[in-house]
Amino acid sequence: MLARAPDGIRADEVAETLGKSTSTAYNLLASLCDEGVAERHPGGLYKLSNAFRDTVAEESDRNDLSGVVDDLLARTHKRAYLAVLRHNTLRIVLERGLQGMPKLPGMNPEIADNAHALALGKVVLALGPRSAVDAYAQAGLKRFTSATITDTHALHEELRHIRITGVACEREEFERDFCCLAAPVLDHERRFLGAVGISMSKRAFDNEREQLEETLRDVVGFQRSAEIRADLDHGPQPHTTSLQGRRFQRRRP
Repeated sequence: MLARAPDGIRADEVAETLGKSTSTAYNLLASLCDEGVAERHPGGLYKLSNAFRDTVAEESDRNDLSGVVDDLLARTHKRAYLAVLRHNTLRIVLERGLQGMPKLPGMNPEIADNAHALALGKVVLALGPRSAVDAYAQAGLKRFTSATITDTHALHEELRHIRITGVACEREEFERDFCCLAAPVLDHERRFLGAVGISMSKRAFDNEREQLEETLRDVVGFQRSAEIRADLDHGPQPHTTSLQGRRFQRRRP
């Protein structure tokens, strides 16, 4: 009930819906507040806490897009991932794979100052406005391997290519013998829902890249539309993605 009522609910509404007394509803809501799940607001309204609302939202994303991740795993036989934006931070919320499939050891679910070195991060940078990329690069593009892009102009060219092809790639840019391909998932109005990707060894990347890219485009339903080609130097138009105007930024210590 709390998740479905972003403006808040009252104890009497809870009591009526659950068929309980108002005092029981108050006790239930008070318990949720004590656990940090809910918060009491003026006017007797109760709302989900911000932290728990993010948890609910991530669970919703996992449920809504898990089919895309499952499809990627089944069709590519590669470990598959889903990443979503929360408060301008990209976070991996779902991972599917089988034993033996390449996986980066110690990978942090939050993609921050390594976005330019990861295919999932490049997807978000490519869909955002040029100003957001410049703001991200202002603190310097951290080098993780000899293949990492550390030049802002080179990064813009890479993002331009992603907008043309619909697929982002990384080849040992974050870790040796670790490669990824990723693509955005958009709704019917071309609003950003998340980014999905697959990981593999360098050998698999070199041998299977073309086929895997086609499969990835097919799974996410990518089309080389005039909307995407319209502004290759400055990112897509506002109606193409809900990322326009956002500033995807790294988290500072």
